[in-house]
Formats: sequence, C-alpha cells, structure tokens
Amino acid sequence: MKHAIFTAVPVLLSTLVLSACGEPTPRHIDNLPWQIEILPDGNSRVFGIELGKSTTLEAKRALDHKADFSLFKSADGKLSLEAYYGTLTLGVFEAKLIAEVEATQEQLKKIGEHAENPRAQPSGAWKFDMRDEDYLTIQNWPVRSLTYIPMAVQFDAALLEKRFGTPAERKPIDAGREYWLYPDKGLVIMLADKEKEILQYVAPSDFARLQDKISRELPRSVLD
Repeated sequence: MKHAIFTAVPVLLSTLVLSACGEPTPRHIDNLPWQIEILPDGNSRVFGIELGKSTTLEAKRALDHKADFSLFKSADGKLSLEAYYGTLTLGVFEAKLIAEVEATQEQLKKIGEHAENPRAQPSGAWKFDMRDEDYLTIQNWPVRSLTYIPMAVQFDAALLEKRFGTPAERKPIDAGREYWLYPDKGLVIMLADKEKEILQYVAPSDFARLQDKISRELPRSVLD
C-alpha cells in the first residue's frame, strides 16, 4: 500500500527551537495521534480525552474547541449521537475529529423527541440537529470513541508501523483498502490508496465492540 508522505512530516516531528545560546533544544510535542496512554482501569487517554470517562464538556476543555452535536437514526431505528469538532490542529497536524457520545437508547429517544431539521443520509440514516437546551444534558455524557482523519498529510504504512507498532491483525476490505487492528491500544486504522486514513480510538476494554462494528462493514469474502 503506497502513500505519499509530505517531506514536512519528519521535519515537524523533529521540530527544534533555538535556545538563547543558539544551541538546538528538542521541543516536546503533545497531542500526536500515536500518543495513546493506556490507563490501569482499561481506559485510554488520547488528545487529552479519557475514552469512556471524559464528558463532552471535559473534551471541549481539553481540545479548547466546541463541537456541533447531531443525532443519527439508522435504517434499523437505532439512535446514536456524534460530536463533530471540525478541523483542528492537534500536535502539529491538522485533522478532522469526531466523537461518539455514550448514551442509552432511552436517553437518546428523550432528546430525539424534540430534535430538529431532519436530513436523509446516503446510508439510509437520518440526521437531526439538537436544541440548545439539550446541550446542558449532553455535556455530562462521556465520550465513547474518537475518529481522527488527518487532512494536510498522509501517513504511509511504514510510518504508521514505526509509530504504532505491528498491528495484531490486518483485514483487507477491498482493492487498496485494509484495516489495521491494535486491540491493546484500542485502535483501528483504515488505510487506503486513494482516500484519507481513518483512525478510530476506543478504550481497550471496549475494543470488541469496535471490532464487531468494522466486521459488519467488511465484505463477506473477507469474513469467510
């Protein structure tokens, strides 16, 4: 799998600042996509957000950026809630960031009773906007997962393996696309020749759910 990787990437990753005496001094950079902290309780922290525990309000403070919340209703009637942060600069990279908010179906049905502006989606789902009044409730719900899509650069397979290590499993999707699975990190990476990479983060203790989700998206020939 071939990916172009901008020459700016290694330069950025080894960014140096000059001290008063003119000697180069390494500068530590936070919020890089491979800086995943595994916690003793089975959760993980990435971009300052503890998955499965940090609330959307705490995520807003960690990212210093507010999100737009949308309620989704799938073709089979299941509800989900997403927080879209748009394009952020995390570490030295620009990326789109989307959070899945953890909530029960009953909680989502309650806020869905007065959701607004329904729009049909290509997947067959429906998307709804939240009322401002619901944000006070949503801000106390935890972030369950994060989806990270780099915008200004592409990471090739060699760099990803160097930074994240060898994946526990690789699942081909179709020509030019495959999943890399890291259950110990709570991470799935989707690599594609002609698309942006997609990194999905969950707490390692929640990895089975993410694995099941991507398995349902794989062609039957891959699963057999």
